[in-house]
Amino acid sequence: MGFDEVTLSGTLVYIGAVQWFLGLLAAESWYSRYSSRIDYVSNLGIGPTALIYNVSVFLLGFCMFCSAFFTFKSSKSRIYPILLAISGFGAMGVGVFPANLQPMHSIFTLLAILVGAFAAIASYRLLDSPLSYFSVILGASSLIAVVIFAPYLGLPTGSTETFLGMAKGSMERWAIYPILAGAIGFGSHMVRNAKDLHSLV
Repeated sequence: MGFDEVTLSGTLVYIGAVQWFLGLLAAESWYSRYSSRIDYVSNLGIGPTALIYNVSVFLLGFCMFCSAFFTFKSSKSRIYPILLAISGFGAMGVGVFPANLQPMHSIFTLLAILVGAFAAIASYRLLDSPLSYFSVILGASSLIAVVIFAPYLGLPTGSTETFLGMAKGSMERWAIYPILAGAIGFGSHMVRNAKDLHSLV
Protein backbone atom coordinates (compact mmCIF):
# COMPACT_ATOMS: atom_id res chain seq x y z
CA MET A 1 0.00 0.00 0.00
CA GLY A 2 1.39 3.39 -0.98
CA PHE A 3 1.73 6.17 1.53
CA ASP A 4 -0.84 8.54 0.04
CA GLU A 5 -2.33 11.33 2.13
CA VAL A 6 -5.29 9.29 3.38
CA THR A 7 -3.01 6.44 4.44
CA LEU A 8 -0.69 8.87 6.20
CA SER A 9 -3.63 10.47 7.97
CA GLY A 10 -4.90 7.14 9.31
CA THR A 11 -1.44 5.88 10.21
CA LEU A 12 -0.56 9.01 12.17
CA VAL A 13 -3.72 9.13 14.28
CA TYR A 14 -3.44 5.38 14.92
CA ILE A 15 0.22 5.58 16.00
CA GLY A 16 -0.46 8.64 18.14
CA ALA A 17 -3.33 7.02 20.02
CA VAL A 18 -1.61 3.65 20.53
CA GLN A 19 1.70 5.11 21.72
CA TRP A 20 -0.13 7.37 24.20
CA PHE A 21 -2.10 4.43 25.57
CA LEU A 22 1.08 2.38 26.01
CA GLY A 23 2.90 5.37 27.49
CA LEU A 24 0.05 5.84 29.95
CA LEU A 25 0.24 2.19 31.00
CA ALA A 26 4.00 2.42 31.45
CA ALA A 27 3.75 5.60 33.51
CA GLU A 28 1.03 4.13 35.74
CA SER A 29 3.13 1.01 36.28
CA TRP A 30 6.31 2.87 37.22
CA TYR A 31 4.68 5.47 39.48
CA SER A 32 4.50 3.46 42.70
CA ARG A 33 2.21 5.87 44.59
CA TYR A 34 -0.16 6.45 41.70
CA SER A 35 -3.74 5.15 41.68
CA SER A 36 -5.64 5.18 38.38
CA ARG A 37 -8.87 5.14 40.36
CA ILE A 38 -8.10 8.15 42.54
CA ASP A 39 -5.51 10.31 40.76
CA TYR A 40 -6.01 12.54 37.74
CA VAL A 41 -4.41 11.28 34.54
CA SER A 42 -2.25 14.40 34.34
CA ASN A 43 -0.71 13.69 37.75
CA LEU A 44 1.55 11.35 35.79
CA GLY A 45 3.04 14.45 34.19
CA ILE A 46 4.40 15.97 37.41
CA GLY A 47 5.80 12.94 39.25
CA PRO A 48 8.66 10.54 38.55
CA THR A 49 7.07 9.60 35.23
CA ALA A 50 6.76 13.20 34.02
CA LEU A 51 9.08 12.76 31.03
CA ILE A 52 7.29 9.64 29.79
CA TYR A 53 3.81 11.11 30.11
CA ASN A 54 4.50 14.60 28.83
CA VAL A 55 6.44 13.42 25.78
CA SER A 56 3.80 10.79 25.01
CA VAL A 57 0.83 13.16 25.25
CA PHE A 58 2.70 15.75 23.16
CA LEU A 59 3.34 13.11 20.48
CA LEU A 60 -0.35 12.20 20.57
CA GLY A 61 -1.29 15.79 19.87
CA PHE A 62 1.38 16.18 17.18
CA CYS A 63 0.20 13.04 15.38
CA MET A 64 -3.42 14.24 15.59
CA PHE A 65 -2.47 17.64 14.20
CA CYS A 66 -0.52 16.14 11.29
CA SER A 67 -3.30 13.63 10.63
CA ALA A 68 -5.78 16.50 10.46
CA PHE A 69 -3.58 18.24 7.90
CA PHE A 70 -3.51 15.21 5.59
CA THR A 71 -7.24 14.58 6.06
CA PHE A 72 -7.97 18.20 5.17
CA LYS A 73 -5.93 17.86 1.97
CA SER A 74 -7.25 14.45 0.91
CA SER A 75 -11.01 14.69 1.52
CA LYS A 76 -13.89 17.09 1.08
CA SER A 77 -14.65 16.92 4.79
CA ARG A 78 -13.70 20.08 6.66
CA ILE A 79 -15.35 19.91 10.08
CA TYR A 80 -13.60 16.73 11.23
CA PRO A 81 -9.99 17.71 10.38
CA ILE A 82 -10.46 21.16 11.91
CA LEU A 83 -11.80 19.67 15.14
CA LEU A 84 -9.04 17.05 15.14
CA ALA A 85 -6.38 19.73 14.69
CA ILE A 86 -7.77 21.79 17.59
CA SER A 87 -7.91 18.72 19.83
CA GLY A 88 -4.36 17.80 18.82
CA PHE A 89 -3.22 21.32 19.63
CA GLY A 90 -4.82 20.91 23.05
CA ALA A 91 -3.01 17.62 23.65
CA MET A 92 0.32 19.18 22.72
CA GLY A 93 -0.43 21.95 25.19
CA VAL A 94 -1.05 19.38 27.91
CA GLY A 95 2.45 18.03 27.29
CA VAL A 96 4.02 21.47 27.38
CA PHE A 97 2.05 22.71 30.41
CA PRO A 98 1.85 19.89 33.00
CA ALA A 99 -0.68 19.87 35.83
CA ASN A 100 1.38 22.16 38.08
CA LEU A 101 1.24 24.96 35.50
CA GLN A 102 -2.26 26.36 35.89
CA PRO A 103 -4.51 27.63 34.41
CA MET A 104 -2.86 26.77 31.07
CA HIS A 105 -2.91 23.04 31.77
CA SER A 106 -6.64 22.96 32.49
CA ILE A 107 -7.41 25.08 29.42
CA PHE A 108 -5.48 22.77 27.09
CA THR A 109 -6.91 19.67 28.76
CA LEU A 110 -10.47 20.88 28.25
CA LEU A 111 -9.65 21.78 24.65
CA ALA A 112 -8.19 18.33 23.96
CA ILE A 113 -11.01 16.32 25.51
CA LEU A 114 -14.06 18.42 24.67
CA VAL A 115 -13.10 19.14 21.06
CA GLY A 116 -11.81 15.57 20.71
CA ALA A 117 -15.26 14.25 21.59
CA PHE A 118 -16.85 16.44 18.91
CA ALA A 119 -14.18 15.27 16.44
CA ALA A 120 -15.13 11.65 17.14
CA ILE A 121 -18.75 12.49 16.36
CA ALA A 122 -17.82 14.42 13.20
CA SER A 123 -15.70 11.53 11.91
CA TYR A 124 -18.86 9.57 11.06
CA ARG A 125 -18.90 11.23 7.63
CA LEU A 126 -15.66 9.48 6.73
CA LEU A 127 -16.62 6.07 8.07
CA ASP A 128 -18.78 3.20 6.84
CA SER A 129 -21.59 1.84 8.96
CA PRO A 130 -21.70 0.39 11.56
CA LEU A 131 -18.38 2.02 12.53
CA SER A 132 -19.81 5.45 11.76
CA TYR A 133 -22.57 4.94 14.34
CA PHE A 134 -20.07 3.65 16.85
CA SER A 135 -17.92 6.78 16.46
CA VAL A 136 -20.96 8.93 17.29
CA ILE A 137 -21.69 6.79 20.35
CA LEU A 138 -18.08 7.09 21.53
CA GLY A 139 -18.03 10.86 21.07
CA ALA A 140 -21.38 11.28 22.83
CA SER A 141 -20.22 9.03 25.68
CA SER A 142 -17.16 11.21 26.16
CA LEU A 143 -19.27 14.38 26.22
CA ILE A 144 -21.60 12.89 28.83
CA ALA A 145 -18.60 11.85 30.92
CA VAL A 146 -17.19 15.39 30.70
CA VAL A 147 -20.43 16.78 32.12
CA ILE A 148 -20.55 14.18 34.89
CA PHE A 149 -16.87 14.85 35.64
CA ALA A 150 -17.55 18.53 36.43
CA PRO A 151 -18.14 17.94 40.20
CA TYR A 152 -14.71 16.32 40.45
CA LEU A 153 -12.86 19.44 39.30
CA GLY A 154 -10.80 21.00 42.04
CA LEU A 155 -10.74 17.97 44.29
CA PRO A 156 -7.34 17.75 46.01
CA THR A 157 -4.76 15.09 45.22
CA GLY A 158 -5.56 11.90 47.09
CA SER A 159 -9.27 12.68 47.45
CA THR A 160 -11.38 9.52 47.36
CA GLU A 161 -14.70 11.33 47.02
CA THR A 162 -16.93 9.52 44.56
CA PHE A 163 -19.85 10.31 42.28
CA LEU A 164 -21.82 7.46 40.72
CA GLY A 165 -19.50 5.13 42.65
CA MET A 166 -16.37 6.31 40.81
CA ALA A 167 -13.44 8.31 42.10
CA LYS A 168 -12.09 11.15 39.98
CA GLY A 169 -9.37 9.13 38.22
CA SER A 170 -11.84 6.55 36.95
CA MET A 171 -14.39 9.14 35.84
CA GLU A 172 -11.76 11.13 33.96
CA ARG A 173 -10.81 8.03 32.02
CA TRP A 174 -14.44 7.59 30.97
CA ALA A 175 -14.09 10.98 29.27
CA ILE A 176 -10.74 10.18 27.63
CA TYR A 177 -10.82 6.53 26.61
CA PRO A 178 -13.81 6.72 24.21
CA ILE A 179 -11.92 9.37 22.22
CA LEU A 180 -8.82 7.16 22.21
CA ALA A 181 -10.83 4.13 21.06
CA GLY A 182 -12.44 6.20 18.33
CA ALA A 183 -9.06 7.45 17.12
CA ILE A 184 -7.65 3.92 16.89
CA GLY A 185 -10.72 2.65 15.05
CA PHE A 186 -10.78 5.63 12.72
CA GLY A 187 -7.08 5.35 11.91
CA SER A 188 -7.43 1.65 11.11
CA HIS A 189 -10.41 2.33 8.87
CA MET A 190 -8.60 5.14 7.03
CA VAL A 191 -5.63 2.94 6.21
CA ARG A 192 -7.76 -0.04 5.21
CA ASN A 193 -10.07 1.95 2.95
CA ALA A 194 -7.73 4.66 1.72
CA LYS A 195 -8.80 4.58 -1.92
CA ASP A 196 -12.53 4.68 -1.15
CA LEU A 197 -12.15 7.52 1.35
CA HIS A 198 -10.84 9.88 -1.30
CA SER A 199 -14.34 10.15 -2.72
CA LEU A 200 -16.20 10.73 0.56
CA VAL A 201 -17.66 14.13 1.35
